[in-house]
Amino acid sequence: MAELLHQRWEARFQGMTRRDRRGCNYDAYLPDPLAGWELTLPGDVAADIADAEAAIRDLNQAGTTHVSLEGLARFLLRAESVASSKIEGLDAGGRRLVEAEALLVESGEAGDRVAVEVLGNIASMESAITLADRQKDITLADLLGIHQTLMKRSPTPEFGGVIRKEQNWIGGSSYNPCSATFIPPPAEFVKHLLEDLTVYVNGDEHPALVQAAIAHAQFETIHPFADGNGRSGRALIHIILRRRGVASAFVPPISLVLATWVDDYISGLTAFRHLYPADSPERSTAARVWLRTFAGAALRACNDAQAYAADIDDLVEHWGGTLGTVRKGSAVDLLLDVLPGVPLLTVESAARLTERSDVAAGSAVNRLVEAGILIQRNIEKQRYRIFEAPEVLELFTSLERALASPTGDTATEPPVRPVPRR
Repeated sequence: MAELLHQRWEARFQGMTRRDRRGCNYDAYLPDPLAGWELTLPGDVAADIADAEAAIRDLNQAGTTHVSLEGLARFLLRAESVASSKIEGLDAGGRRLVEAEALLVESGEAGDRVAVEVLGNIASMESAITLADRQKDITLADLLGIHQTLMKRSPTPEFGGVIRKEQNWIGGSSYNPCSATFIPPPAEFVKHLLEDLTVYVNGDEHPALVQAAIAHAQFETIHPFADGNGRSGRALIHIILRRRGVASAFVPPISLVLATWVDDYISGLTAFRHLYPADSPERSTAARVWLRTFAGAALRACNDAQAYAADIDDLVEHWGGTLGTVRKGSAVDLLLDVLPGVPLLTVESAARLTERSDVAAGSAVNRLVEAGILIQRNIEKQRYRIFEAPEVLELFTSLERALASPTGDTATEPPVRPVPRR
């Protein structure tokens, strides 16, 4: 059964204060394995889960009719990645991300470390989706690879893909666990628990949304890395929903909602960490608070994603009206399809996204600049050929604003349309 392991932290000559340098006894939480768990849920929780899963399927089925399928997928994934970072205290608005991204594209370096870390989370989310599309089973090496991608642009890239070898904790002092709010299992248990987690992730004994919620809660409980656990654990949600076929095209931005419901998020994860026998009804009861919260967040995320899918349709149609005749399959047509999810472009990235030559992509970019759909940006004192889609940035901003409201009552504010240049 899950248990608290009584441990001793020896005093160390680190830290500025006596409190930081002290030793203490502490309790590390060792969770039950997940494989073989016969979870039981009451009817109301099962209904919440079913409603949320149906909403995700509806989003994916309806989404395929949108005029910019790839752009919508990129938009939602980027929004999810930014929100997942925000939960961890890494908050960078759209403008900061664009500027950091531009500097990375042109010089490989950017001074805004927070924005660079958020961009790393976008890259790790993209790698998680690619992984779920590419193979049926997920291995421990795959999870380590996602974490390595996440940490590549962090201040501590050496932590990337490396299972921790020391005790870590959440809250309290940075120097000891004596006043921590939660202490994960000791390092010697972590690898075995991660291997059990991958067995569970590759199974299907629970409904897909339940599996995603429980896998995330277990990952956060194990806390297997020195840093980047929350962001990696939320990428796991995407892997499972994609792998199980519930979210074949779009994973709703659940982290955007959890970032607003942070108290409920923490309370749900805390309730999940039970101290009952592994086969007891109380273990299932302990999971209910978290599953209710997760189902509610998924349902809310789907509702907002549907609203923004409609906004993206309107935006692409507006672009089409501004441009006039656009030949089907041309570089311009292909660029319009991806643009809602790409607020920053170079000619080279446009060529890669559209799978057209640099010459064709450059011509398409120039046409969008002439129409006012793209604007050239000067980053710092350099004059790089970097282009921004301001209406896409406005969409991101309005989505964040909507989800900062408990009722989401600003979700339908239309983006500002710049006047096309003739």
